[in-house]
Formats: sequence, structure tokens, C-alpha cells
Amino acid sequence: MSIFQRKHHYIGLHINNHAIKALQFDVGVKSTQIKAFTNIVMPKGIIANDEFVDHTALSNLISKSMAKPQFGKFSTNRVVVAIPESKSFVRIIPIQKMRESEIETAVMFEAESYIPLPMDQVYFDWQILEDKGDTMDILMIASPKTYIDTYSDILEKSGLKIAGIETESQSVARALVPLTVKEPILIADMDAFKTALVMVQNGTLQFTSSVPIAGNTFTQALSKALSITPGDAEKLKHQVGFTNTVEYPNLKIQMLPALQDLAAEITNILKFHYDHHEDHIGSLILTGGGAKLQHIAEALEPMLEQYAPLKVTVANPLEHIPNFKETELGPYEALSFTTAIGLAMWEIK
Repeated sequence: MSIFQRKHHYIGLHINNHAIKALQFDVGVKSTQIKAFTNIVMPKGIIANDEFVDHTALSNLISKSMAKPQFGKFSTNRVVVAIPESKSFVRIIPIQKMRESEIETAVMFEAESYIPLPMDQVYFDWQILEDKGDTMDILMIASPKTYIDTYSDILEKSGLKIAGIETESQSVARALVPLTVKEPILIADMDAFKTALVMVQNGTLQFTSSVPIAGNTFTQALSKALSITPGDAEKLKHQVGFTNTVEYPNLKIQMLPALQDLAAEITNILKFHYDHHEDHIGSLILTGGGAKLQHIAEALEPMLEQYAPLKVTVANPLEHIPNFKETELGPYEALSFTTAIGLAMWEIK
């Protein structure tokens, strides 16, 4: 199964432990608009730790989300889906320059050293990233056949057809970093329970890592410190965030330890990069639902000042869509749809 294949006219479908998110663009001659989108909370017991638990319930929930979106109407059953990093093996490897007809054999041989499964048990794909004269950098991606086949079966029973598959990090990178950007960019994709740290350069993944510090970490800190419900803590995150008000004079202090832990993880990534590369990282882009925490960029940037000038910003996932005409989904709400947007952008980029 090709992970790099391209089709046209499809829905970006992002399914994880916590939600089903889907989005489709309407690409016109003069403008691009959002045709439809949906976001449904995943009930417990359907997916756990990126494993499909209740196939029938998931298939029914997907069908429901497609039939009754929050906005608009989906006009196709063809979907591009993202697989979680835990179900994919991504690696950049250097090989000696050779004829194109010989590359696949060489890559398959090298892959056996990096992929912790027999090659006949994975779907595997590769792509030439850079020709360096005597050597070439190759991006290789693999995913267990059992996972992909199960996913395909669930979607088929939902009435959907897979047009393409890629990792979550690839989708996020496409949404946030134009191919014209040559310098390395670090992305922190924050969902409820984990933050994916993704390095992108020349439009290609260079490195991915995941840390268990994310939106829910800050929610729990506020809920415990202020003796409020998680729901009320979520509201404070989105309305006040890393500022102090008369009503909540110590709000920033309550979340500071969690932010310091996240900064430490990001610092480790930056240190690793500079230990092995000379290219300067000028930007850290925050995205995902966890990036809706107000003023998080301003609070995080000073903690990374040893790597200055490193500019920390919150993403606008709709910013790089050609001729985009804003509709019902604005930049703030779009943060939660970053992966789905990147998947749907296969149609227009």
C-alpha cells in the first residue's frame, strides 16, 4: 500500500483516542472554502491507546459523523486518513547514490535495521528527500499491516473509501509549513493527553517525538489548585490562560510547573538538533486543541531564551490555504482541526 499516493477530491479524516474530526474543502477557480466539517467526542471503550477496541461502535460513529456534520455537507466518501505516531515507523536514512531501479532494494535492506517488525508484516513506502552528490537522504515510513487492514475494514463498513494514508505529523506539517520554507521549523502539536514535537525542513519531516504533557496537564493543575471542575478549568484556560486577573491573581503560577516541564522537553529537542546540525531553528509553532490556552506562546518563549532568537507563535492552520475564504471555522477553532486540515489539503497542494 502506497503511503505517498495522491488522489483528488477527498475528506481529511482524523480519528484518535478522543475524537473524530473530518473536514472537506470546496476548491473553486477563484477561492477555496470549507465545504463541511465535524467534530465528535469519542466515547470511552471504542479506541484505547491507539488500538481499535469496539469496531462496530466505531464504524457506526464514523457513519453518523459523515451523515450529520456540524457544518455543511460532505460530497464524497473518499477519505485521506492519518495514523498515529505509535502505529508508524518514520526514519530518514542516508544511502549511497545509485540508479533509481536499485534504490528500493537498498532501502528495503536498510529498513530491516530500523523497523521492529518483519517486512512482510508492514506496509512500507519511501521517498527521496535530498540528493547530496555521493549520497541520498531517504524518508521511509512503515505501519503494521494488521493496524492498516483493520482501519480499512472499519472505514469500509462505514461506507468510506481510503484515498491515502499518512502520519499525523505529515498532515500537521503540510498545514503549517509551506514547501517554500527552507529553514527548520519546530512544531508542538498539543492534544488533550500528549504533545507531538515535529521538526520540519524543506517541507519534509526530519524528526518526531511525543511527550505526555499537553492540554489535560494544565486542566488538571488548575482543577486541583482551585478546587474546581475540569470543565470550569477548561474555560479558565481558554478565557484567561497565562495571565493574572483580579478574580484569579495566581492563575499563571498554578500552571507554571506544567509549562516548565513542556519547556524542558522542547529544550531537549533543540539541544539534540544543535548537537547534530548547524541550521538555526527560528520558529516554534504551537497547534492542536491544547494551543488554545490563552497567552501560552508569550509564557513559553522566555523559557527557551537560550536558543534565541526563537519565536514562539500559535498557529493559524488556515493561513496557507491558497485563496482561502474564511467561513464558519475561524483560526482559533481551526487549531483543533490542524491534522484534518492537513489531510484535506492533499486536494489543493
